Amino acid sequence: MIINRDDAFKVVCELRTPLSESQYNVGTGMFVSSPAGENKNRGWILTASHVACQTTNFTQIIIATKGGKSESLPLSMFSKTTDWKYHKTADISILPIYFTDENMKFMENRFFPLNHFNLEHKPVSRDYELTAIGFPHGLGAEGSFSPFTFRSYASSGFVTLNRADTNTLSEFFCLENPSVGGYSGCPVFDLGYSTNGVMQITKERTWCHGIMHGTMSDNTGGKIAMVTPAFYLKDLIESI
Repeated sequence: MIINRDDAFKVVCELRTPLSESQYNVGTGMFVSSPAGENKNRGWILTASHVACQTTNFTQIIIATKGGKSESLPLSMFSKTTDWKYHKTADISILPIYFTDENMKFMENRFFPLNHFNLEHKPVSRDYELTAIGFPHGLGAEGSFSPFTFRSYASSGFVTLNRADTNTLSEFFCLENPSVGGYSGCPVFDLGYSTNGVMQITKERTWCHGIMHGTMSDNTGGKIAMVTPAFYLKDLIESI
């Protein structure tokens, strides 16, 4: 299955947690489902752990309506509790969705299949164009639903670095371009197609290779994005 950029918007959501009347913690999440043929009522919200740990009973999930507008729904509509499953070492978490008649009407064509994640311990090729889709600074989730994209290429294989949130070691791969606050937790896709002049190259499927962790920077002004590899998701799914 190939997913174009416009359709990929449907699988992402903004996680917005109020801190005060005018301030919010924001991050990006995505909806993930079991592959066809498995339990059709098994699904999760996936994001970065440092986004998940900030959620509360007042957190809102902002999604796209069929008309392209933003719809704000309470996180509690999708789960009985905010009982995120956190990876022991990586910045990645999932929240199992409790399906009801109330939330099912919002779930049609919303999920990215689990078998489209790169769950092997294999780095993405540096020749593949990657697309991150999310909400930098919370933009794109008011009025019209319009997540932002940026395209980049892997600038490394797997490297062991300190997490920005916990200062503990984990594996990442890096992108040539920096991330922006609010993209945290967003998917990093190889959409499976590219255009070179008049020739379009299409692959077997769209792959998700990881989720955004954040930006590594130093006092020289240099910045590169750090991505949590998707293979960590396998540990979380198997632990449930």
